[in-house]
Amino acid sequence: MAAKVQEAEQKKGSKARNREGEKGQWWPCEVKDSELRDLQNEGMISPHWSFMKDSVTPKPDPDERVLTKTWVERDLSLPCSEFFLSVLTTYGLQPHNICPNSYLLLSNFVTLCEGHLEIRPDIRLWQFFFRVKKETKDKAMVNCGSMTFMLRPGRMYPPHSSQESVRYWNAGWFYVKNIEVSNVHQGLPKFVNKPPEELGSWSLIPALAQYLELNKAARRISRLVHDGLTGTDLTLSWFSRRIQPLKYNPRLICEYTGVEDQLRVTRDNLPADSLKRRIKTLVKVIRGQPVPEIVMDIKINNQCPPLDTFAEEHFRAIIREPMSAEGAEEDPEDEDEEEKQAPKKAAPRIAKRPRAKVSGSEAGASGEASAKKAKIIKPPPLDSKKAERERLKLLANAGKESRPLIPGATSQKAPASRVNTQKKITKYLKVSPVVPPITPTPPAPHTPLLTRLRMKPNTPPSQLPKLHRKLFL
Repeated sequence: MAAKVQEAEQKKGSKARNREGEKGQWWPCEVKDSELRDLQNEGMISPHWSFMKDSVTPKPDPDERVLTKTWVERDLSLPCSEFFLSVLTTYGLQPHNICPNSYLLLSNFVTLCEGHLEIRPDIRLWQFFFRVKKETKDKAMVNCGSMTFMLRPGRMYPPHSSQESVRYWNAGWFYVKNIEVSNVHQGLPKFVNKPPEELGSWSLIPALAQYLELNKAARRISRLVHDGLTGTDLTLSWFSRRIQPLKYNPRLICEYTGVEDQLRVTRDNLPADSLKRRIKTLVKVIRGQPVPEIVMDIKINNQCPPLDTFAEEHFRAIIREPMSAEGAEEDPEDEDEEEKQAPKKAAPRIAKRPRAKVSGSEAGASGEASAKKAKIIKPPPLDSKKAERERLKLLANAGKESRPLIPGATSQKAPASRVNTQKKITKYLKVSPVVPPITPTPPAPHTPLLTRLRMKPNTPPSQLPKLHRKLFL
C-alpha cells in the first residue's frame, strides 16, 4: 500500500523525466528496442545496430558510430552524404556537437538545392546563409549540442518554423556499423567525446560575387522566397516521399520518378495517422490547427530547369551581400546582429550662422523682449464638432488684432478702445408678479383652562379631574 501511495505522489508531482546528468552532456541510454526496429523497418537504419541500456556515455567499437533516434528522424542515415561530411570537416565537428534542429535545416538546404535549383549543395552557399551560435555553460562550450546554425540577418531564405527545443534527444543514442562509399568517402569520422574547438570558418562569410553559379543560386533562392516558398514546404517535400537528403545518393532529388525510385528508403508509405504524428515532431503546428500541406513542391522527373536557362526576371537581388574580394569575417562579440559589423557614420553637423556681438544694454533689452513673447495658442484636436468650430474660428480671427499700423493708410481702422459697452441682458428674464405684503396675524387670546377642558365656567372644583383639582386648591 505504501508503495502505491508513493508512486501516485510521484505521478502527481511532475510529468518531467528525472535523470542524472547536466546540460550539454550525454544522458544515460534510454532508447527502446521497439523504436529501433521501427526505424529499421522504415529503411532509415541498417540491421547492424545495438545499444546498452542505462549506459552513461557512448563507447563504440572502432568500426561503430554513434547515432541518435532524433537525428535519424531528421534525416541522417548511413552512408551519409558528401555535403554532411563537408559540414563536419569545415567546422571541425562531431555529429553530437550539432543541435537537432540544425539537422532539419541541413536537410531542407539539400532539398532546396537539389529539388528547386538542380545543383549539388555547396558549403560556401551554406556559410553565406547561416552563421554559428555557440552553446555554452559557465563560459565553456558544452559537449552535446555545442552549436546551432542560425540564419544570418537580411538573408532571403525560406522561413522555417521548427520545434523550439527537442528534449532528451541525447538519451536516445545507439551504435550502428559505419558504412563507407567506395571511391567517395570512408563514412563518418571516429567518435570523439569532447566539445569542438572554435575555428575561423565559424565566422567566415564567403563572397559569392567570385562564384557565378553560387551567386545565381542565391538570387534564385531570393526569387523563390518572394514567390512564397517556405521551410515547411521543403520538409514535407522530402518527408512525404520517404527521402533522406543527408544520406548518400548518386542522383539528385529532382530526378525522383516515383514509388519505385531508389532515392526512397522504403517503398511503403506511412499511414495517415503516423504521417501526421511524425510531421508534428518536425514542424511546429499550433494546437487546434490542421497539419500543413505542401504549397510549393519540388521539381521531379527531371523537370527542374538549370540556372543558366532562367531569364533575368526569375532572379532577385541578394540583400546585403558582402563586397570584399577575400571574404569577410564576423566580429565574435557582435555575432547576434550582423548590422553592428559596419561602423555607424556620425550625422554631419549643421554649421551655425555667426551672430554679431551686441552691447550689454541691447542684450538686456533683447532678452526682455524675448521673454515677453506671446504664447502660441494651438488649435484643439479634431475630436468633435465643437472643436472643429473652435479651430475654424481661430483660423478666421488669426492676425486681426496684431496687424501693424501703417501711417497714411486710408482703409485702416482705428484700434477698438477697451470700453465696456455691453448692455444688461433682460430679454430672457421673467417679470415676477406683484405680491402684497403679508400682515402677521395676532396670537390668539389666552383661553381659560376650563374652556380647554370643555367644562362650564361655574363648575365646582370637586367635579374637576384629580390632576386639575390640585391646581384650583
